[in-house]
Order: sequence, then C-alpha cells, then structure tokens
Amino acid sequence: MRHRSWAVAGPLVAAASLLVAAGCRTPLPVFEALPPGDPRPARLLQEWAQAAEARRGLRGRASIAVDSSDGSVRLRAKQILVLERPARMRVEILGLLNQTLAVLVTDGDRFELFDTQQRSYQSGEVTPALLWEQAHLALTPEEATDLLLGAPALDPELSPARAFEDAEGRVRLELVDLSGRLRQEASFDREGRLAGLDVFDEAGKRRWRAGFGDYAELDGVAFPHVLTIEVSAGRTRAEISLRDIELNPALPPDIFRLRAPRAGAGGSSREG
Repeated sequence: MRHRSWAVAGPLVAAASLLVAAGCRTPLPVFEALPPGDPRPARLLQEWAQAAEARRGLRGRASIAVDSSDGSVRLRAKQILVLERPARMRVEILGLLNQTLAVLVTDGDRFELFDTQQRSYQSGEVTPALLWEQAHLALTPEEATDLLLGAPALDPELSPARAFEDAEGRVRLELVDLSGRLRQEASFDREGRLAGLDVFDEAGKRRWRAGFGDYAELDGVAFPHVLTIEVSAGRTRAEISLRDIELNPALPPDIFRLRAPRAGAGGSSREG
C-alpha cells in the first residue's frame, strides 16, 4: 500500500513543483470567436455609448498610487476631484490632515497650478505632458477625464471587427479604424460592464491599458470605484480608488479657474 501511495503521489508532487516554478499563476482565460450575427457585441457597444453620454461630470474623493516599473516613481496622494467632459478638471491635492497642498485646474486649453505651501502660481497652455509633470501619468486631460468617469467616449471613427467570449461569459471586442488596424480592445464582464480598455497607436503598439473594477450602484447605475491605468510612455501604473462620488453635479461656472495671486502677496507667479 505504501508503494502504491508513492506511485500516485509522484506525479502529484511533480505537478505541484511545476506550479511552484510557474509562480502558481492563474491560467489565462481562453477566448473563442463569437459566431456571426451574435447580438451581444452591438448591445454592449450601445450600452457603453449610452453610459458615456449620460456621464457628463463627477465630483468626489480619490486615493491615488502611481509606481514606475523601474522604481524611480512612487507617488501616493489623496485628492478631491471635479471633472467635466470633455477635458475640464479640478484636482485638489490633500495633506495628512486633509489640508489643501496644491490645486490644479484646466479647462482643456489652459491650466493653472497653485502650490499653497510655496505660495507659487503657474499657468499656461495645456500640453500632452501636463499630467506627466504633475502625476507621472502620460495621459491627456481628456483621456484622464474619460477614464475617471468610468465610461470613455467611443471613437466614432472606429468600428467593431472581431468579438470573442470565454467560458465565464466575458466578452472581448476589437475596434479597428478605417484601414482595418486594431486601435482599441474592450473587455466586458459577465454582467456586460466595461472591465478593461486597451488603446493602440497606428503602429499597433499599446499606448495604455485601463481596468475598471469594484462596481457599485451609484444614482441607479453601476459605477466602477477602482480604476487601474498602465501607461507605456513612462512605464507607470496607477491605481485610483474613488469614494463619495456625485455624478453630473451642478458646478459653479468658475470652478475650473483660479485667481492668480496679487503682486506683492508674498508668492511667486509664472505664466507660460
């Protein structure tokens, strides 16, 4: 009996060793192509478009963690966020005691930044490097607003090409441009909620990848309260947790602007 036990255990030990060597990674889901005429891709795109159209703005609190793959970037911050499509943002960076350390605002064309500790003020035109300089995320304000609203606007120049499904009922859609090049890849969970979005450049290289999770009901709709973003430029990964969210709040007309410090007020000012 002991000999037979070892004979059975031998392959099990070998299999366990292989799992340990592989880091006990969970097998990747296997996706199979959906048959032509399957109604789910059209329905998922329609629901995604409706969610994007319905979410015009947001106000709430966020905890953000940003790390680079080489360890050169490690950012931890608490923020108050106010967003409005297409690219209007107000970010108040909070200290340990929830005091405001800095305020960044942009209307999509120009930005203003006020550091309350240094009493320094900057303003200028928005460039693609704005969020990289402030948060080590190589995204435009429009892309960041889209992602934080949990339903990025669909690009009207893209169309669905192929669709796939795994054994758990998750669906993946490929969106291509007029030349047939893959530009986006969207994934949906079993409930049809947007779970991930990959965006590619014209050469087929991934620009960034976003994941949407921790869905909870908000104003009668399912809203993702955790957002992960991996950006190829800069090789950084961000995880943003949202709370106390208001969708489409009524906002003061000047909330995306600051008042420049008066000359001689004891601070520094720079405009670009």
